[in-house]
Parts: sequence; C-alpha cells; structure tokens
Amino acid sequence: MKDVRILPVVSRREQKAFLEVPAFVMSGDPNFIAPLHMEVAQRLDPKRHPFFANGQAAFWVAIGGNGNPIGRISAQINNSYQTRYGNAEGHFGSIVGIDDADLYKNLLETAEVWLKTNGAVSAVGPFTLSINEESGLLVEGFDTPPMLMMGHDPLWSGDHIKAAGYKPVKDLLAYVYDSSQGPPSRVLSFGKKFKSIEGANIRPFNKRQFKQDLAAILNVFNDAWSENWGYVPMSSGEINSFAHAMRAIADYDLIFIAEIAGRPVGMAVSLPNINEALAGLNGARGLGILRFLWRLKVGGVKSARVLLMGVTKASQADIALGPVISMALISALAEAHGRKGYERMELSWILDSNAPMRRIAEMGGAKIYKTYRIFRKDFA
Repeated sequence: MKDVRILPVVSRREQKAFLEVPAFVMSGDPNFIAPLHMEVAQRLDPKRHPFFANGQAAFWVAIGGNGNPIGRISAQINNSYQTRYGNAEGHFGSIVGIDDADLYKNLLETAEVWLKTNGAVSAVGPFTLSINEESGLLVEGFDTPPMLMMGHDPLWSGDHIKAAGYKPVKDLLAYVYDSSQGPPSRVLSFGKKFKSIEGANIRPFNKRQFKQDLAAILNVFNDAWSENWGYVPMSSGEINSFAHAMRAIADYDLIFIAEIAGRPVGMAVSLPNINEALAGLNGARGLGILRFLWRLKVGGVKSARVLLMGVTKASQADIALGPVISMALISALAEAHGRKGYERMELSWILDSNAPMRRIAEMGGAKIYKTYRIFRKDFA
C-alpha cells in the first residue's frame, strides 16, 4: 500500500491509534466487541503489566494516508518461555489490519526485524502477550461474538499471515455448552461416582479464604498443565493480576475445587462473560465504565467462560480416577450455570491434540464452535 506509515508505539498519540485499530478495521462486523479499554492499555505499559517482569515487547501501528489507524502488531521475547524450552523462539501478537496482504507482510516483517535484533530465530503467534493471555487467531466461528479473553479477528487475517510465509502449527478449540438444558444424565452419574469415593468432595470457591483457595487453583493448574504444548508457569505478577480480575468480576458459585481427603486434585474456574456487558460500548471508556458495571452487576449476563480446568498429574495417572474427576467438575459446572440462569458455557481453549480433554468435553454435551490457530515462521 502507498502512503502507509508503520510507527513504533512511543507517544500517547501512537498508543491511542494502536488501541483504535480493531474497532476501525472491524467496524462493519456485528460480532466484534471492543475489549475493556483499560485492560488493553495496560498491556502497553511495562510498569503495569506483569509480562514485562520477565519479558520485553515492542508495538507498532500502521497509519493510512488519510490518517486512519489501519493495522497493528506486537513482537515479544518471553524469557520464561525461552528458559523453559531452551530455545530462542520469539512471539508476535495483537495483529489486525484492513484487507491488504502487503500491509500484513509489512507489519510482520517489522516485528521480525525486532525479534531478530533481540536474538530470536523464529516468530510464533499470535499471543497477547503470552500463552497465559489471549492466544491464537480466529479461523473458524466468525458468526458469533467472542467471550471473555478470547479474540475475534477479520476473515482475511489467516490467509494474509500464511501469504507472509507463516505455517499453522497448532489449533486451539473453543467448545460451547447449552447450560439451560441441564447436565446430561451420564455426566451426573460421574458426579455421583466421584462423591462416592471416600473423602471426595467438590466445593465452590470460598472467598473468605481467598488466598488459600487461589493458591490451590494455581497449584493444580501449574501441575495439570505442565506437559501441555507451550505451557509457561504463571509468574507471581500474573497470579496477582488474575486474582485482581477474579475479585472484580467473579461469580464464586461458578468456581470449583475437587478434593480427596482435603487435598486438591482438580479445579475449574468459570467467569461471567463480560463481553456481553461490553457490547456496543467501544471499550467502555469514561462514563461507559458506569454503563458497563450496571450491565454486569445489575442487568447480568447470560453466558460464561470456563477458562481454567485441570486435574493433577497424579490423579490423571490413575485411569479410573482422572476422567471421573474431570467429568464430576463438568457436572458441577453445568449444574451451577443452569441453576444461576447462565444459558451458554464456553470451555476454552482446548488443544486440538488433547484427545482426553476433548472427549470429556464432548461426553458432557459440548460442541466445537470456534477454532483459533497458532502460526510459525523460522528465520533463515
């Protein structure tokens, strides 16, 4: 494209333009919902976002000849990832632009130059900013709005990324469940089977012992997910950020801890889908925050996202116990969502290669309705 400038995000002017890109590019898409403005702005601030305690990133915005913000991208080095996997892989994210292959190519090349300069031998993404936040590019399921902390991308993005030399490496699946119908009988039977085990119990999160229960959830997460593709442990800063988000929006009746003899063996964290309350508010800036909070706390939302779920590796190793814990958690989630009036429950994301978890989700009555893709390019 002619007369396009790709500018590093340095001043408030570039930051404002960076934040405005998705709304400009997807202004005609009825399913696009601008995420909470203050959360996206935090990602650009090394002093406020926990990623920067052990990583570095750069951001760019593309400005068209008429002054409109028409594209953007980030590039980042995740030191925790590189240390864990012993490689020099770099990441990119936040990529969105108008329907123009050259624009995507130029954005990606800009990120690649920065990554190479910082010692990376490849670019993998999109991640915003790490795999513990928004991950993947939407490639299937454009006909419905995204849920909490899940992306919504233009139809053309995947093709333009591939045209720039990137290859798909992993698909992340989002399942949806109609919680208004109640859990299937076979799911309920697993719940009863788990409760029949001596000392077994599934209980909701106790906010009176917030720190203890949060620690239990994160310990199970870090154990259960440790062998997953791309896994990186949550840092203390990420944990604190997660805790802050939970306090602000959580419905504690939708968060469960599975225990045997008082020891946590599984967990499931579902949060109200705040995107419902954000629809049409352009990121809820200024007085929009009050309208957002009213919708969330008074009007209520009808959908929720199960964003964390796991069973300890020791329990997974017991082929008779692991699936029972997982299905019992699904049963508790389905029952609670239905009882509290949530009509839809999203389970996301699940790796396409995670056959056991996919089987459990499908046995519980959930169906795939969105696919997000990770791409990779190795530098010559």
